[in-house]
Amino acid sequence: MLSFIFLLYAVVHLGLLAWGWQRWTPAGRPVALTIALFANTLLWYDNFRIGIGRFIGEGDLLYSLSIPAFFWHWTMLPLLVIVAGSIARLAGLAWAQGRVVMGLFCLVAVGLFAKDLPYTIGLLFGEIGPVPAVELRPGCIADTLRYTTRVSASQFCGPESGVFRNGPSPLPAILMNIIMVAVGIALWVRRGWKWLAVGPGLMFVAAGGAPLWGAYALPVANFGEILFTAGVLATILHFSPGRALSREGAYA
Repeated sequence: MLSFIFLLYAVVHLGLLAWGWQRWTPAGRPVALTIALFANTLLWYDNFRIGIGRFIGEGDLLYSLSIPAFFWHWTMLPLLVIVAGSIARLAGLAWAQGRVVMGLFCLVAVGLFAKDLPYTIGLLFGEIGPVPAVELRPGCIADTLRYTTRVSASQFCGPESGVFRNGPSPLPAILMNIIMVAVGIALWVRRGWKWLAVGPGLMFVAAGGAPLWGAYALPVANFGEILFTAGVLATILHFSPGRALSREGAYA
C-alpha cells in the first residue's frame, strides 16, 4: 500500500511541475519560478523510484536508478536558497532589493553546495583522494524497498540488515527550509500572504518530527515536500509580474 502512496506522490509532483511550467510565460518568466522548477525537477523521480522498488527488487538496476535522485538532491537543493531571496525581491520587500542581500543568499547557496559536493563526487566515482566513497544500502518501510544512505533498525529488509549511516548530514535541507520559512513569515507580516510560511513550515514540521513518525518518517517528510513545493510555486505566481499586468489589464 505504501508503495502506491509514493507513486501517488510522484504523480502530484509531476502535476505541480506541469502547472508551474504552464504558468511560467503568463507569469512573466520570473527567475524565481525558473530556478524553483529546475531545482524540483526530480522530486517526482525520487518518489517514483521508491514506489517501484518492491517490483524491481534489490540489485544493480534499483541501485543505479537511485543514484540520480541523490545526485540531484545534493546538488540542486541549495538553489532553493536563491529562490527564497528572489521571492523576497519579487514581493517587494524593501530589505531584499539591494544587490548585497541577494549576494548573501547566493553565497549561502554556494556554501551549501560546496559542503555536499565531496559526497556527490564520492557517490558517482567512489573514493578519490580525500573525497569519501558514498555507498547506498537497501532500506524497507512496510512494502517499500529503496536504496538509501541511512538505514535505521525500523527499516531493516531482513535478518542480514544492519544499522547504516553514510553520506552528508541534512544541514543544507534544514538551513534552506529555515530561510524559506523566514522569508514566508516576512511576507505574512508585510504583505499579508501566509502560504510561503505555511507550506515550508509544515515541511519543517514533517521532516523535523521524524522521531514522532517512527518508521513512517520518510512518507511523512515526502508529503511535506509536496506542501513545500505548492507553497513556493503559489507564492511566486501570486507576486509574479505577469499577474500584476493581468490585474492592470482587467481594470483598464
